Amino acid sequence: MRFLKLGIISVVFFALLLTGISLLLPSTIFISRAVDINAQVDSVYVNVSNLANWRNWYADYDSSTAGLTAATTGVGATLTMQKVTVKIVEVKPEKVKAVWQNGNNLQLPGEFNFISQPGSTQMTLQWIFTHKVKWYPWQKFASIISDKAIGPTMEKSLENLKNNLEKS
Repeated sequence: MRFLKLGIISVVFFALLLTGISLLLPSTIFISRAVDINAQVDSVYVNVSNLANWRNWYADYDSSTAGLTAATTGVGATLTMQKVTVKIVEVKPEKVKAVWQNGNNLQLPGEFNFISQPGSTQMTLQWIFTHKVKWYPWQKFASIISDKAIGPTMEKSLENLKNNLEKS
């Protein structure tokens, strides 16, 4: 009985300790990557804002499962691949916002920022995901690995885009 009591107290203490530590972690995580591209902003913008062009640079593009809506540009344009859906929700000259949704209905807002560099033929493309989590300890600790899970795909995609645009 004494060991059972000690075990229960230990589990409760450990759970409270993990919850306390998780409360120190932020509820909003920003995953950001950027690349300098030696091309005009307009040509980069066309490749990002038109979902039909994503097959040329998006690292997770799977042509065998890709499905596009009739409209491939503008608000409402949607690209579906396997269990991921990308839907454009806002289009501005300096920014394209989209929402990534997986099969578990997890929505991850993302945006592409087009930053011109005056007096230069280079521009910077910044890609940001905003991951908001609840106070639950398992969500807070899982958010720590979000950058490691999403970052490499973002880097590969941006590098593909850069290489494609700088070749032409």
